[in-house]
Amino acid sequence: MRNVFVITLMLFSLLAFSQGDNKTDVKGHKQGEWKKYHPNGMLRYVGNFKNDKPVGEFKYYYDTGNLQTKMSHKGSATYAIVFYKTGEVKALGKYINQKKDSTWTYYGLDGLKKAAEYYTKGMKDKVWYVYYANGQIAEEKEYKDDFENGIWNQYYADGKKKMEAIYENGGLEGKAVYYNSEGKRSIQGFYYHGLRNGVWLYFEDNGIKIKKKEEYVKGKRIDKNKDENIEVDPLTPIPEDFLNPENFTSPR
Repeated sequence: MRNVFVITLMLFSLLAFSQGDNKTDVKGHKQGEWKKYHPNGMLRYVGNFKNDKPVGEFKYYYDTGNLQTKMSHKGSATYAIVFYKTGEVKALGKYINQKKDSTWTYYGLDGLKKAAEYYTKGMKDKVWYVYYANGQIAEEKEYKDDFENGIWNQYYADGKKKMEAIYENGGLEGKAVYYNSEGKRSIQGFYYHGLRNGVWLYFEDNGIKIKKKEEYVKGKRIDKNKDENIEVDPLTPIPEDFLNPENFTSPR
């Protein structure tokens, strides 16, 4: 009788295990609820699969146990909310077939919008924005087919334009103008395939009187004063480290 009890208990345990988490079918496809863990033993994610594809809501966690991301899978679309470790929303966006699509918006710990991006089937598209804490646009840059194509403008916090330039297929082309904090022209020149080309002018504070002139051919300075110290190029991208939250589209 005791042996029957032991055998029954073992069968019950095996049945319970087979109905637990992380199941696969005969084809090796994930089915039902799955959980994965960080090396420290904390839950990494929990969610459901159907025929090896994530369905419904997935939750991802930092190795501290704090919620990191919520992903809602609806067919080919996935809607994501990314959180800071302290619980504030860091980013909102959508994936189509595991590629970023449409608008992605990013926030600071203070809840204020920091940036907005746009994607089409995973490729950078349209105008991207970076914002100051006061809501004023700090930078706007245009993309097409995953390359910088079109305007690139930067602004001071009070809304005055700081610089304006044009991109073509990822390289700066044509006229570029930089302005001082009073909105007056400070530097003006031209780019050719991303390199300074032609005459570059430096202006006095009034934006009219020229105080310095440089001449370039495909990035190489050729004017007679070329041994002077070249002024620092003010064309500086806005830091974008906050523009790339981790990708959680393929739980494994």
